[in-house]
Amino acid sequence: MSRRSTRIVNAVIPPATKVRVAAVTKPLKSKVAISVASKPSTSNTAQKTAVGSTSDGDAGQDDNAPKKKRRVSSPSAGTAKPKKKAQDLEVVADDGKPRCIWAASSRYPLLQQYHDTEWCITGGFDRSNRYLFEMLILEGAQAGLSWSTVLHKREAYREAYDNFDYNIIADTYTSPASNERLLQTNIVKNRLKVEASMVNAKAFRDLLQELYPDQAQPQDENGFWQFLQAYAVKSLTKNKNKNEPSVFVTRNESSDRLSADLKKRGFKFVGTTIMYAYLQAIGIDLGRNQHFSDCYRYEETI
Repeated sequence: MSRRSTRIVNAVIPPATKVRVAAVTKPLKSKVAISVASKPSTSNTAQKTAVGSTSDGDAGQDDNAPKKKRRVSSPSAGTAKPKKKAQDLEVVADDGKPRCIWAASSRYPLLQQYHDTEWCITGGFDRSNRYLFEMLILEGAQAGLSWSTVLHKREAYREAYDNFDYNIIADTYTSPASNERLLQTNIVKNRLKVEASMVNAKAFRDLLQELYPDQAQPQDENGFWQFLQAYAVKSLTKNKNKNEPSVFVTRNESSDRLSADLKKRGFKFVGTTIMYAYLQAIGIDLGRNQHFSDCYRYEETI
């Protein structure tokens, strides 16, 4: 066998195949070697499979051939396509109500319930200091995660944070030990976010005691809500199309100002994007309808 033929065989035929060829083709030399070498060329996929199997250190094993056959054979279109479509499909809710795209799938009932009954309620879903503090902490915890993830941990947060009583948190959650205790619960296990929640509890209480001393308790409804009215935009406008670029606004002048003001008071995890989502969620007017134009709640908020 010439050097060139040897290089061709080495490049094309896996080591296991070459051993078998050597045993059979010794008298015939290059003719048989060439015919065997040309066999894999009938299937590019088979060549790639054979080369791939030898690179994993499986050369010489008797089950190489069956593996190659299984890998070359492709699954039928009838079984693969429906599964892929089912995974990619955005399912409309069973009740037939069109919703904002982030709450459109009936696979996330908790997200749909939040959208339908709590998110962006004109005039506020709940004006109490407790609820506004809860949403402030949850919006900060959501940074980098999906809102669905946070909603599923909401009850764990309420239990771990004494039902979001910022007075208790500010007075008792002050040591590294309390930080570690919180990290053992089912909340988002991010040390920076947990530490920020403790800092924010004290800053939240200090703000209320300074500006609204007679509305500083968790059940009061004219404390932090009154503070947030300075960041409302009264000229509400309609969205003409759900695909308008303005639909995907993530910050505005109001969220910029609120973020800057809270940071001056020592709050953490209150960036302008987080504050825009916060103002959206609790029902502060931001100068435009927050629902998509084909959402069934769109008309309720104009």
